[in-house]
Amino acid sequence: MAQAKSVASSTKPSSRTGPKSASVKTSPFKVFLSHQTASKLADRKLKLSVAALMETLGERIAESEASGQATSFVVEVDADGRPHVRGAGEPAAPSITQSATPVAVDDELEQALTAARARGRHRAAEILAGEEMLSADAFAELLGVSRVTVNAKRQKHEVLALEGARRGFRFPAWQLDENGRPFAALPQIFDRLGDSPWTVYRFLVQQHSELDGQSALDALRRGRDDEVIEVAESVARGAFA
Repeated sequence: MAQAKSVASSTKPSSRTGPKSASVKTSPFKVFLSHQTASKLADRKLKLSVAALMETLGERIAESEASGQATSFVVEVDADGRPHVRGAGEPAAPSITQSATPVAVDDELEQALTAARARGRHRAAEILAGEEMLSADAFAELLGVSRVTVNAKRQKHEVLALEGARRGFRFPAWQLDENGRPFAALPQIFDRLGDSPWTVYRFLVQQHSELDGQSALDALRRGRDDEVIEVAESVARGAFA
């Protein structure tokens, strides 16, 4: 897979051997691309697709900064050579073969990235400030256990807790079943999707065609645990194939 090389802002040409390269300048660094790659990315419509990719990257960066956890997204390239971006918790679009593609970044995309990061931080703060997001003490009271027990469950991925830059951990009140207990499938969902609570959160609140258009959260409320776990495993295969 081709790799972009970060260099100083000097305009001197690359001394590497091989095909002649074109450079696309950004404010902090340059990305060197082959002429073939640069010409592919010059198309205006494709450039907008790349801009969407960079906005998603910015949102994930802001999200990881807010939560202190790793996060991810998937880049897919269709048969026409156009990239499509989806979150790790979203189903793949039909007839799209997943691939990786070099990205050219210019000043316009750098501005889009900066704006996307700001939106991502704002959105994460909005989520954490929601009424359904409880502190560890409030969630412990809801469960009828101690705060120590809640933190132990969080560390074992038996409950979902989202972490922000300032508010500490917040526990969605909706992660309890009809008996007032955390969904039994949560540890297995974490096992499939990884350790990022934000990834699990997105998976739970998003709608999935495999669940008849329901969100994973609604499916868990209806006792469809095995189906939800299967969808999480399918999502994980799509993200890391």
